[in-house]
Amino acid sequence: MNARGPEARFAIEYETGIGEAVIEFEFTPVRDTVGDLAATLNGETVVTKLDVTSTKGRSTFVREALELYPDAFTISELDFRRALSDLAVYVNEEFKIRASKAEDDSEANAEVEDIEVDDEVAEALIEAPDVLERYVETMARIRKVYGDRAQMKVVALGALSSQLKPLSDGMPLGTNVMLIGEAGRGKNYVSDAVALGMPGPFIYEFESASAKSFFYEADADPDRFRYTWVYPNEAEATDALVETLRPMLSKAKAVHKTVDTNAEGANAFRGLTIEGPLTVTVPTVRNKLDNQLQSRMLVIELEEFEDRVPRHSAKVSESLLLSRAAEDHAGTLALWKAALNKLAAVRRVGIATHHEKFRLETNKISHGARLWQNFLSLMLTNAWLEQRNRETITLEDGEQAVIASSEDYRVAYEIFSTACKRSVVELSDTHRKILNAVYELQKDKRKGAFRDAGFSYRKIGDAAGCSYETVRKQKAFLVQSVGLLREFEHGGLGLVKDADPSWWQENELLEGFPTPAEVAKWWTSESGFEAEDENRVDKVDTHVAEDEQPIGTPNAVTTEGADKGVDASTQTSPTPVDSENVIAKPNPNGHHEVSTVSTPFESGGDLDYEYSEDD
Repeated sequence: MNARGPEARFAIEYETGIGEAVIEFEFTPVRDTVGDLAATLNGETVVTKLDVTSTKGRSTFVREALELYPDAFTISELDFRRALSDLAVYVNEEFKIRASKAEDDSEANAEVEDIEVDDEVAEALIEAPDVLERYVETMARIRKVYGDRAQMKVVALGALSSQLKPLSDGMPLGTNVMLIGEAGRGKNYVSDAVALGMPGPFIYEFESASAKSFFYEADADPDRFRYTWVYPNEAEATDALVETLRPMLSKAKAVHKTVDTNAEGANAFRGLTIEGPLTVTVPTVRNKLDNQLQSRMLVIELEEFEDRVPRHSAKVSESLLLSRAAEDHAGTLALWKAALNKLAAVRRVGIATHHEKFRLETNKISHGARLWQNFLSLMLTNAWLEQRNRETITLEDGEQAVIASSEDYRVAYEIFSTACKRSVVELSDTHRKILNAVYELQKDKRKGAFRDAGFSYRKIGDAAGCSYETVRKQKAFLVQSVGLLREFEHGGLGLVKDADPSWWQENELLEGFPTPAEVAKWWTSESGFEAEDENRVDKVDTHVAEDEQPIGTPNAVTTEGADKGVDASTQTSPTPVDSENVIAKPNPNGHHEVSTVSTPFESGGDLDYEYSEDD
């Protein structure tokens, strides 16, 4: 829920048992305890608008429900009224809790955003080059994030890409992100760090939502989702919103047609509209979201690294130092919020020239056009951040526009090659280790015995150099989604018939993507706007803080002399997102709460490890 004042709407879901019957209620407030109420029993639903604290209103609702669906609402009028009374108490308390939390959040945010900032200092933040690098490093230092810089940059660009103005045909230009990792890996921690320095109106955070809640909130505040980064706490929060988010990500607009009660009490048609553009980042332990929704997103992974838990737990201990209790970053955050607000004055970004080969030259990715669009959005958003250091022009309608340069393409290319491998590559390094282990075990196994039993998770894990839990968690994907393993009657695993290591060998990650050198050449020779330092085009930032060795992070990628892509052999591990099973969640249905603790920490100005509370 993301309340923004007394008119904010949110859905309250509540169920109560009456004998063997269970009534499911969903109440969406319009004003305090007045709102839309739906009651469902035995497959039938009754909807009305009322004040749930009104005894008369509840009684009228009960009588209408019993008269309309006597076969479904097979409970006594008294029991039904008791159930509604319980709901009224629940709604009243829930509303007070949420309103109080919203007020606290609003006050906390206001404390930062109301701090007076030096306009020249704020301007200096965006006048100097490498705005993305400096923003991410600042937020990582404040939030105490270790590593995961490329992932933070993708999340930051995705969040800020919501500020880009759509094309003339209404198509949005934002990058949408699916951030995956095992429970406790730090998905929310990384995203929270990215959000720290962004102005409040840029962000819409929530923990749960009903299917039509966005429509009701947009009805109360039509601009609520315009130029907004939508950031749910977990994928479960978006399960009911898939049909809302898909058109929003494709068209920056969604319309819901419904029948409501008018002022006279009669049924009346009403259309509810959400206006974007918006972008979304979904942190999740799942291997798969809705197919059509996921194809509109970049997939990035927070990979495990050696001794992560001991290192993180050590930083938990260090975080208790009293010397850190007095740290105050409010002034720094206020400066960044003010600086980003300045950039929002210009939202049109594009390229000045087009080359026929500036495209994704591959047919191996079914959703390649959407992938290319998300990739280019990284470039455009970096140009938006660097607008003080980019060429600008005035369009025919008088609008100011920023011209993206080959430097912006280089930034997007290198971030993508490091963090977004899972958006392209079918299998992760972990999957390959498991498959290679089974292949070697199967070669040594007697044929008859192997047919009957296969290999245990533990035996495969020992051979692959990973835990048996990792094998168990990835089994569903390898068996059901990519069909490389098969499960035997007694639970053992083996390769499918005729399987060969060539089936899962690693392919070139950026096959079909123009290289930064090619783009610089095209744009320099064909456009008067390109004035980049050619020596910088293929330069890779290899900065690592003094105490931050890249544990579990890739080596620097160079594109020097490359014709097609880069060597991705040491990059962040991918894994395709095709399994309904989660990466590290006991129940595959995804309905239980998830602890997403950790990722690294840092002390003072040097980067150490991050630690997150239960995020």
